[in-house]
Amino acid sequence: MKPTNINKVLGLVLMALVVFACVQGDEYAVPPVGGEEPDIIVNSSVSAVKEAWNQNKNSSGEDIYTFDVTTNGLYLEGYVVSSDLAGNFYKKLIIQDKAEGATHGIEVLVDKTSLFETFEVGRKVYIKLDGLSVSYDDGEDKDPSDGTPGRYTLGFLLNGGVEEIPSFIYSDHILRSLELETIVPNLVSVDDFAQDQINTLIQIQEMQFEISELGKTYAGEANDEYDGMRTLLSCNDDLTATLQTSTFSDFKSYTIAAGQGAINAVLAKDFRADFFVLIINDPTYIDFSSDVRCDPVILDCGNNPIGGDTVLFDENFDNTSESELEADGWINVNTNGGSEKFDWRSFSGNGYMQASAFRSNETPMEVWLVTPAIDLSTTTNEELTFDTKVGYYNGDALSVYASSDFTGDVDTATWALIQADLADSPSNGYGATLTPSGSINLSCLEGEVYIAFKYLGADSGVTTTFQLENVKVTGN
Repeated sequence: MKPTNINKVLGLVLMALVVFACVQGDEYAVPPVGGEEPDIIVNSSVSAVKEAWNQNKNSSGEDIYTFDVTTNGLYLEGYVVSSDLAGNFYKKLIIQDKAEGATHGIEVLVDKTSLFETFEVGRKVYIKLDGLSVSYDDGEDKDPSDGTPGRYTLGFLLNGGVEEIPSFIYSDHILRSLELETIVPNLVSVDDFAQDQINTLIQIQEMQFEISELGKTYAGEANDEYDGMRTLLSCNDDLTATLQTSTFSDFKSYTIAAGQGAINAVLAKDFRADFFVLIINDPTYIDFSSDVRCDPVILDCGNNPIGGDTVLFDENFDNTSESELEADGWINVNTNGGSEKFDWRSFSGNGYMQASAFRSNETPMEVWLVTPAIDLSTTTNEELTFDTKVGYYNGDALSVYASSDFTGDVDTATWALIQADLADSPSNGYGATLTPSGSINLSCLEGEVYIAFKYLGADSGVTTTFQLENVKVTGN
């Protein structure tokens, strides 16, 4: 059952008054529940729940651990950092172990909506573990010791899996304390994302949405099926993160913020637990009020007519190989010293170059594919075109640049960002058709020019597979 419109309006008005650095626990005008403080002896913790699963996995190999029913009860305490008021969380509570300086968090599945009415952000709760079950998922082998971060989920064993705690017994397991605290998010950077931060509230400063995302909504685009995935860029280190927003959220059609600043969000894993995502309770958790962005220089050659019959460069990647491309002058380099690069692939006789951070074990994964020199000295009105296709899109990973002073080292060259149309769907599977880049004006460039395709992702972040075809430059 959805909360009433009156409750939503009152709640959103109060949220606008929140001091951004901290999340006030009383922001939702929660109806008084009354009662006394539960007479609970806390004898466990979020960390202990995780270790119980780990121990059971090591000894039995089982993927689910169920807590025994004890005489006096086994209880942990924690603080709520999620809210379903705006619809971005559904039938779950995100609990962290401390209101400030949290070191562990966990998601608790509950077969109930409008949880914010009782368990608002900052509310201390007690979880009775007796009879509940915990699972772990890292998108791979469910082995926390292998270094791949994963999420722990607490719920009720049903049909061989951990499901929501049934509505008729959840109040026996989740007890509301009278204590209400201000949640202070841990200040981190994208590079700090780690196992113990999953399902805790964090803050990242000097962030912005990537320039290719500007003008989009949180989750209201035609290609947003269940969640909208929007790429955030760190102005400190150029690393990216993915903001995940439910298409059932009340703010899905809000336009994303165009400025730069700080974001408070729950650090989570995506549905398949393959990569990190950030999830906000509502748009007030983003404060991008600064209009000073950290975008690269953008190539702008004007709107004059371009294109012509003279083909200056044409590579469709059919009937070739990586060694032949290298011999022709293509540069394919991983700038972080990793092993992953653009791979030449062929399907049904159609060749293409492909890059993906999925299961690359590289965070970040930065790979550049640079064309041989393209001579513009004897032509005018030059035009660049190319095609892209994506698989399992979870954020923008590809960007395109032009340089006239590239000498072999991408880090020392001067690059101008090319604004092109790039494929951005589907999130499940591969696109059925190629996405044309559109007509890109190169006419203001002179002499020898290089076009670079930069893939920037992370095994624990944006892992979108990008395929590149039909790179062509023409002029008169």
